Amino acid sequence: MPLRLAMLGLWHTHADGMVRQVCAHPGEFQLVGFHDPCPEVVARRSAQWSSLVPGFRVFDTVAELLRQPLDGVLVEGRVHLNVGFARQALERGLPVLLEKPAGINLADFEAVAELADARGLRLQMAYLFRYMSAVQELLARHRRGELGQVYLFRGRLPKDLALYDPLVEELGEYRGGVFFEMAGHLVDLAIALAGRPVAVTTHLRHHHSRGPSDYIDNGLAVIEFERALAEIDITGLEVAPVSRRIEVFGTGGAVVIPHLGSGHLVNGAVQPVEVCRAGDTEWTTLTPLAATLQVGDLREFAAVLSGKKAPDFPLDHDLLVHETLLRASGML
Repeated sequence: MPLRLAMLGLWHTHADGMVRQVCAHPGEFQLVGFHDPCPEVVARRSAQWSSLVPGFRVFDTVAELLRQPLDGVLVEGRVHLNVGFARQALERGLPVLLEKPAGINLADFEAVAELADARGLRLQMAYLFRYMSAVQELLARHRRGELGQVYLFRGRLPKDLALYDPLVEELGEYRGGVFFEMAGHLVDLAIALAGRPVAVTTHLRHHHSRGPSDYIDNGLAVIEFERALAEIDITGLEVAPVSRRIEVFGTGGAVVIPHLGSGHLVNGAVQPVEVCRAGDTEWTTLTPLAATLQVGDLREFAAVLSGKKAPDFPLDHDLLVHETLLRASGML
């Protein structure tokens, strides 16, 4: 029987991909209904999804939607509303797959995490890159100990300059600007590889010749771990193509992902990964088939709910990621 899901909040950029993956796998997932408090968002998403989702239905209130027969809730609204949506679902006794980032402060996310733990409910963050083929290769090599001690993580996730104005409109209300929007992906992976941070140094700037002077469009953070450093580079000024990348170096080997891609960029049929081990004189390029984005998050959610596996990323990890992201974004 498919996992019956509701979607609270329809605004987030990743919501469309999530809906399309649910619809592409009807034997696994089913969307029972939707809710968003903004009529303009509802109208736009209805035009996109009404012909795609069988029995497409938008509910007027959260409470009405959560009274339907449900197995879980997807939260894909505006960042400052999402933790509130998650709380309402958890209070109804429903597990939650929560879109990143986990709200605009730490206290609210800590409170919903405590609620989920107290009620024995799954609260899972949706970080788009976790289940990409290249990232899975990186994490598998780390788990097998092939990287030795990871001592350096470098990552950059730029946003195209052509998107500058709409991003200012969407993100200008958040002190961390585009850095807050994107850096969580990299913080998530750096912590998975290097453990608990001990210090964060950040440089958040407005470098465009126009736009609000307090809007952060160029940021760099250095996260210190006990035995490693991570460099996180986020900008909204990018004009170079194929420039999202991750580099990981350890005492036993290294992995470079030269182009992460995205749900919004052109993605090839394969996702190259460059690897080497201690003693190698050359790098080897692997070419795994590119995984379909977001269905991995959905399948992880379903598998944990069914008791088939333990979480790949436990809630303690997600709490640490959010704390570190807020600190790096100047929002803690």
